Amino acid sequence: MDSTLDLTSGQKTALMITERVVSVFSILGIFFILVTFYFLSSFNKPINRLVFYASFGNLGMNIACLISEDGISAGPLSPLCQFQAFLIQMFLGVDAFWSCCMAWNVYLAFFHKYTDRQLRSLDKWYLLGCYGASFVPALTFLFVSTQRRGRIYGPARLWCWIDREWDFMRIAMLYGIVWIAIVFAFAIYVRAGRVIYKRRDKLKGFLNPLNENPFTGVVTTEIDVTIGPADQISPPTDANRGRNPFDQTFEGIPGMEEGNGGPDPYTVEIGVGPNTRDRKASKPEIFQMRSITREEALKENPNPGAWLYARVAFLFFLSMLIIWIPSSANRVYSLVHPDRINFPLNYVSALVLPSQGILNVIVYVLTSQTACRELVNALRGRGTMPWRHLVGKGRGGFMGMMQSRRGARGSEGSIGDGRKSFHMLQSRAVTSEVSVPMVAHTAN
Repeated sequence: MDSTLDLTSGQKTALMITERVVSVFSILGIFFILVTFYFLSSFNKPINRLVFYASFGNLGMNIACLISEDGISAGPLSPLCQFQAFLIQMFLGVDAFWSCCMAWNVYLAFFHKYTDRQLRSLDKWYLLGCYGASFVPALTFLFVSTQRRGRIYGPARLWCWIDREWDFMRIAMLYGIVWIAIVFAFAIYVRAGRVIYKRRDKLKGFLNPLNENPFTGVVTTEIDVTIGPADQISPPTDANRGRNPFDQTFEGIPGMEEGNGGPDPYTVEIGVGPNTRDRKASKPEIFQMRSITREEALKENPNPGAWLYARVAFLFFLSMLIIWIPSSANRVYSLVHPDRINFPLNYVSALVLPSQGILNVIVYVLTSQTACRELVNALRGRGTMPWRHLVGKGRGGFMGMMQSRRGARGSEGSIGDGRKSFHMLQSRAVTSEVSVPMVAHTAN
């Protein structure tokens, strides 16, 4: 619905409620990221580190969204309106800037073989660039005013931001810069995508975001052990044993033959079931779980963790597109039709702009599935939270926790996990592809 005057009171109420409800959920997600990353070592991964840094910007933006239209109601020169405008200018584009930093890390890891320690050394520059570069114009605009246009900060329909008289500044000082960052990141992902496409056969299903730890060197098996009197256990028949060429019976060992003092009480028979690898896939390739060994990954890239980092960074980039495409469409409409207000576009903008924290926590959880399961089990009383081992007396207190965090981030191994070097990832088990039932016959 277009209006040549202004939004109706009902439309303003709908926008205000949407902004605040979405902001509350975003803030909850942000606190989840901040608390778990800082205090729980299982969440402290290099691939989560930049999401952690970006969360502070999300928090500032959501505080501004909670103020909503109260800033406009307080008046354009009121401290509340000016504060809200400062927050929006300061934090609205931060996620896009962090997405650009993630893309640059992908470029360095893919094409210049940077390790996690080398990438971590860039964090201070990323913090300075993302927050420092936003702070300078946000603070400057507080003091800029002209006789013709008035102050830069003022009413902007959804909230206080850059006044309508300075509308071109919204493009020049935010939207334009954000889209330059998005295009830059997109160019990097296109180049990295070409590398991934050339290796698509080996990486089939590997890029599935639900596949948290695709590197492994060990295949686990399911073992069933039955213990009891030999006369009560039915050993595998010759017909069953003949079904699989891998079935073996351990016989012929001195002192273990039947007839030497009675039935052998320690006979063990092991049968290996059919390899599930030969089964026809029941899911599309993109949703299949794919596990590769460290050696196989090293053939593709000297830093295999770069694949994991690229996957997470691209998910973060997609979340940025969800936010900025509809809000940019609303901005373009306002420039083309300055005397009209498109309520659907304004409503979508009010929905997606405060949702940065929600989208970020979704990416964060996808990259920390095992840690989330451990946390849930701990909250249910089925496990222990990592911080309980860190918080205590003496050296095990807060300083011990800080030292543990530094140690957790100190290894130079894979980008995929800051707590363990890549060879530790190799030892993680994957979904079993074989089943090994074991039956032990014992006699009283």
